[in-house]
Amino acid sequence: MTTSLVRQVLPRPRPRPTTADVHGTTAPGFASVRHSFERACREAGPAGSQGAALAVVRHGETVVDLWHGTADPVTGTPWTGDTLEPVLTGSHGILATAVLLLADMGALALDRPVADYWPEFAMRGKGAVTLRDVLTFTARLPGMAADLDQRDVENPQMMAALLELHSPEDDPRAGGVLHGPWTAGWIAAEVIRRVDGRDLDLFFLEEIAGPLGLDIHFGLVPDQLPHTARISYDAGFRARFPAPDGGTGRSGASDSGADLSGRVWNNPSPFPPDAGVWSESRRRYALIPSLGAYASARGLARLQGILAADAVRAPGEEPLLLSRRTLDQARSFWVEGLDPLLGGISAYGEGGLQLLDEGLHPDVRSGAFGHQGPGGIAYQAWPQAGTGAALVRSRLTAGTGAQVLDEVANAVAGAVAVADPVARSLRTTA
Repeated sequence: MTTSLVRQVLPRPRPRPTTADVHGTTAPGFASVRHSFERACREAGPAGSQGAALAVVRHGETVVDLWHGTADPVTGTPWTGDTLEPVLTGSHGILATAVLLLADMGALALDRPVADYWPEFAMRGKGAVTLRDVLTFTARLPGMAADLDQRDVENPQMMAALLELHSPEDDPRAGGVLHGPWTAGWIAAEVIRRVDGRDLDLFFLEEIAGPLGLDIHFGLVPDQLPHTARISYDAGFRARFPAPDGGTGRSGASDSGADLSGRVWNNPSPFPPDAGVWSESRRRYALIPSLGAYASARGLARLQGILAADAVRAPGEEPLLLSRRTLDQARSFWVEGLDPLLGGISAYGEGGLQLLDEGLHPDVRSGAFGHQGPGGIAYQAWPQAGTGAALVRSRLTAGTGAQVLDEVANAVAGAVAVADPVARSLRTTA
């Protein structure tokens, strides 16, 4: 058979669809990660309406650094490797890292009452609430009784003063609310201020982000605004959360004040109908501890890579950020449950780090921790592989968002295993 006839008879390979404006690099052995990221970008929508970035750091080296699309559809600013994304509820794991650093310094202890550092907090039955309770969402303080609006939440010291007058919830569901959007951050930030003397944003900059070269910030300064993504929601995103308040703040909160869902997720809504609230300069400048961290995918992946490395150091070995002793405690299982308001299952270690499922790659992801935020923003530390990974996106989605992230994470885990001959041998013999 001639060569020309062979070409006619054999089936032609189907071309792999590509996403033309995915930029960046992958190290040898990580090509499958790029394909997964390209697929996720295609499914998210037109590049002109949204953007995303994926970064993976292994043993201190960046092995995946990809980005796609538009950071701000209003201005047309393209996404770059340095684009900052509002991490929103994913800010909690970053906040917990700051508290853990103070614990590592000996300035505070997770099992001590908050009132030891902030005496006024003990009022109205809160004297026994510990820092561990706050960081793991088990303090029975998931929401606020006072009517709040979108401007109130931008003043952390005023919120701390209101929390002094707040009593623990008596709703039986409150102990199982394993994520609240606002209160844990205000409590933790006030403890940091009382113990250290610096506000959270300055403490994090001077003790963590600056020394380690991390592009992660609590609140922004003017010259960072042009490099910051504008978030948006897909049609079903807000339906994931109970009791939307219509974005009216005080008027919605008073109507739902007798209901736990309203106090937690509607006072005010962290995701108001107009997502533009999060792109206002005033909001970007504000210190909002539980929701107001901004980071590039590179910065998040590097932080998780550092924590992954510190988590498996020999006892007594000098860490990059947190000691093995502190991370062992922070990752020690504390609580797991089905959230009665959101419906998802969450698990936390003593230090408020979210404990993650090892999935299909236990040889790589055993002992994984990090945080998965709303609509497809996630960062993970894999101590067994010395790896940190982060995926950020500006379009917050419902439905398949979590599945797409899992697929990307599994592809990363597979690439890490293939790239390591020892890990590959363990997988083969398992």
